[in-house]
Amino acid sequence: MLNLIPQPLRAESTKGLVWFSKKTTFSGAFSGIYPVLRPMLPLCEEAQENTLLFQKDSSLPEEGYRLHCENGDLFVEASDQRGAFYAVMTLLQLCGEGATFESVSIEDAPRYHHRGFMLDCARHFWSVKKIKQILDIMARLKMNVFHWHLTEDQGWRIEIKKYPLLTEKGAIRKSTALSLTGYEEHKEPRDYTEYGRGLFYTQEEVRDVVAYAKARQIDILPEIDMPGHFVAAIACYPHLSCTGEPTEVSDRWGVLDNIGCCGKEDIYNFVKDIIDELCELFPYPYFHIGGDEVPKTRWKQCPACQAKIKELGLKDENALQGHFNNVITAYLREKGRSTVGWNEILEASDTLDPTIIPQWWTPMEGSHRELDWLAAGNHLIISLIDYVYMAPAYAIRPLAKTYSFGPDKLGITDDTNVLGVEAPQWTEYIRDEEKLDINTFPRLSAIAEVAWTQPENKDYDSFEQRLENLRGYYAKLGVKLPPAWLYRGDSIAPVDEKDRIEKGWAVWKNDPYFEIKMLHEKEG
Repeated sequence: MLNLIPQPLRAESTKGLVWFSKKTTFSGAFSGIYPVLRPMLPLCEEAQENTLLFQKDSSLPEEGYRLHCENGDLFVEASDQRGAFYAVMTLLQLCGEGATFESVSIEDAPRYHHRGFMLDCARHFWSVKKIKQILDIMARLKMNVFHWHLTEDQGWRIEIKKYPLLTEKGAIRKSTALSLTGYEEHKEPRDYTEYGRGLFYTQEEVRDVVAYAKARQIDILPEIDMPGHFVAAIACYPHLSCTGEPTEVSDRWGVLDNIGCCGKEDIYNFVKDIIDELCELFPYPYFHIGGDEVPKTRWKQCPACQAKIKELGLKDENALQGHFNNVITAYLREKGRSTVGWNEILEASDTLDPTIIPQWWTPMEGSHRELDWLAAGNHLIISLIDYVYMAPAYAIRPLAKTYSFGPDKLGITDDTNVLGVEAPQWTEYIRDEEKLDINTFPRLSAIAEVAWTQPENKDYDSFEQRLENLRGYYAKLGVKLPPAWLYRGDSIAPVDEKDRIEKGWAVWKNDPYFEIKMLHEKEG
């Protein structure tokens, strides 16, 4: 068994030992990737000199590659730069902690084009250094989209020069909730320390991260959530809401009624200004507008919203959100961008621009909208909460369950129009890097295989063994994987299941590597 994640399409061990080190010389095609690859090569004084020859073969699929070894040298064929890059990622895994591996012959290509990871940097802010580490691991796992969730009710995390209040005021909340215990009574435990002052990404930092990702064959998909999850913006510019009343950046999690007013032109102009600046920073031809969890309570009472519905002949408030989505989509199209949004945007699917790409995170009870959307020839991304959301404890969502995800879990029998798979990491209850790493990296590895590997080549027992065999490889990259018993979900103290879930506690067994921590299940 080759220690590779994700599992390749076809792989065969052949005879002979091959060196792959800083003494390996690159030659041939795809010279643009050489500068970023060379620093990744293992340093080994006793390594033998050899050559890696890159050759372009247009008959190979996009992002695919062919790799073989001959007389101690390495040969990579690919149709594009990404395929060549991924071949080297395979070689680095084969070396593990060293600089040699047994000779192999591999032919490989991804199952899906979109292989994504989303990080919520709005609830809790993550440094540029941490994001770059995550990008490094994503590259090693052949993942190609970093979905950067930048705004929320509880914080605005990206500099917008035209609207400086968004980071001067919109980044700051008065306190942070620590669990949902007592939420309904507004008595949840919380840290009353101010959070967020100065915690945002400057435009220069964004350019740096985008360039860093691009060198690793990763595109960055920015998300500005609208018109819901918009309180941080409204706190800075109250006229964007239905009432215009002053408010503060929210320090409560959940779904809030105070949303952007789509009956006024103010929000359309504001969002277009935001898009103008962000399209200069993010070259990826897709832009995520959120669109999830938009309660229409205030729209139903808002004279401006009701007037807009009447003016446009819309049937209801859902159709008003559909109108908003279409207006923003048309503007993004002028900028050379396609719109992505969470699958609630399909609540107005009968009038929605068919170029919009829903991200299917939650099943809508009694609805076949998403399946109908696919059947009509439209595209979507799959991210079903019960399988791929990373925030819950492994005792609630074991790694094996994440690994089992596929289009069948959503009733999709023909995935031709499924662009790919994405796993979100929401950070309401993730406040430090230790917990972020524990909850993220094993699942990131699993999702990489779900998105890349053909279903017939998937096997969880094999995956877990490969993950364990690669512990040293991950450690060399600065990642300490949690113990297998933890990610298997065997970490719950013997308490009643119903009582545990109601209280929102998951207790990890005593282990010198971990403290007992409170983990909370937050799911729609």
